[in-house]
Amino acid sequence: MSTIPPRKDQVEDKERRFYVCAPSSIYLQLQQEAIQRGTDLWTLGGSVLTAWLEAGCPTFGTQDQPPEKPSSPPPSSSPLAHEKGAGQ
Repeated sequence: MSTIPPRKDQVEDKERRFYVCAPSSIYLQLQQEAIQRGTDLWTLGGSVLTAWLEAGCPTFGTQDQPPEKPSSPPPSSSPLAHEKGAGQ
């Protein structure tokens, strides 16, 4: 039986290619964008995913429903706004 190898302090961060799935129209748009940026689809896709991960994987894009806006303004944090006769 072999032993568990020790952890390394420095590990080579090799570039790897992997597959993702997207509609054909998105694939075409990414190819066109890569050409306009003077790179290839793999490099552009990797750069986008890297930036997304470094940003903390934010949720963005279209939402099912936009957030509702309140019909009245929020209450004032001023203590004078709650006294009778304030603003008269």
